[in-house]
Amino acid sequence: DEGSKRGAGALPVADYRLAVEVPNKNNVDAKPSPVFSFCMCPGGQVVPTSTQEDELCVNGMSFSKRGSKWANSALVVGVECNQLAALADGWEDMPMRAGREALVGVQFQQKAEQRAAIMGGGKLVAPVQTVPAFLDGVQSKQPLPSSSYRLGVRSARLDLLYPAPITESLREALRNFDRRMPGFVCEDALLHGVETRTSAPVCIERGQDLECVSLRGLYPCGEGAGYAGGIVSAAVDGLQIASAVARAYAQQ
Repeated sequence: DEGSKRGAGALPVADYRLAVEVPNKNNVDAKPSPVFSFCMCPGGQVVPTSTQEDELCVNGMSFSKRGSKWANSALVVGVECNQLAALADGWEDMPMRAGREALVGVQFQQKAEQRAAIMGGGKLVAPVQTVPAFLDGVQSKQPLPSSSYRLGVRSARLDLLYPAPITESLREALRNFDRRMPGFVCEDALLHGVETRTSAPVCIERGQDLECVSLRGLYPCGEGAGYAGGIVSAAVDGLQIASAVARAYAQQ
């Protein structure tokens, strides 16, 4: 039937999962930064997920046939909560808002998206840079490789978008991925900025019974509450919350 043929062809769809821990060159005692591919879409496309024009965020997807000529994947650098304020201080053009320290993760996310929107020139145009240019810290050569992003792309220095520690972690990871999968770094590989919503930048605290510690009757759940980082983990967390709610009502 047609459903069983989705993704089928002369060759199977090509996908990958890559991850590496990047040591901190400036502090050997610091915890390494995890960098990993996320939501890899063979035969896919890059799409906008912004909620307002001055904060640009992109994501990736595939249609069921996975038939496009592109493949896309997010590259994620893990950042600990206690690192956010120091990293954000590196953005002197967008100072943090005092008195909202609990929301430093949200502010960090907003600032990255605002910088991406400026680099793209507005109207949800995505700033892009080839991987070799990102590694070398230079403007991409023209013409740019083709892109699946339908709202347009603009050549930009994405290597200057994030604070330096994040950029360096991405660079080391890209070199590692290319050693493991030769060809990962090539002139046709095009980075699009930015995907900043792989997980929530805040976490609503919950107790052992999974109920919110500050508002009884509320059960924070899934990505938005800070307890998942993808479709599967969100579903698993939902099952746990459903069981917790059922236990609570059974005791009444």
